[in-house]
Amino acid sequence: MLEVSGFKSFTGHFFKNKEDCISWENRAIAMQSEVMENFKKDIIGSDPDSFPVELIKAVTECKAENYSSYLQAFAKIAYWFKHSGLNYDMNFVCYDGKECRESIEWLNKKQLESL
Repeated sequence: MLEVSGFKSFTGHFFKNKEDCISWENRAIAMQSEVMENFKKDIIGSDPDSFPVELIKAVTECKAENYSSYLQAFAKIAYWFKHSGLNYDMNFVCYDGKECRESIEWLNKKQLESL
């Protein structure tokens, strides 16, 4: 039987000694803080009125001890949108493909007719 011993960080990584584990955790916490603070600044500095109030409040009031779970959730959301085929270029939701192209063509045609 294989015996495994080590120290598991809050990020799920294993280390042979406690010092390396603590060092990694401190580094991860610092990186998470930097990313989250930059995210907060970007949202507030862009167009905060275009975001739902609840989202702005959740992001800006997020405590440092929750950064990891927030960033994991945002990463999952970003991954889903990137791989979903969702097309939001025309400011309406549709999936890429024939139906989306037809919707864009219909919208463009109606806008031209109203001019």
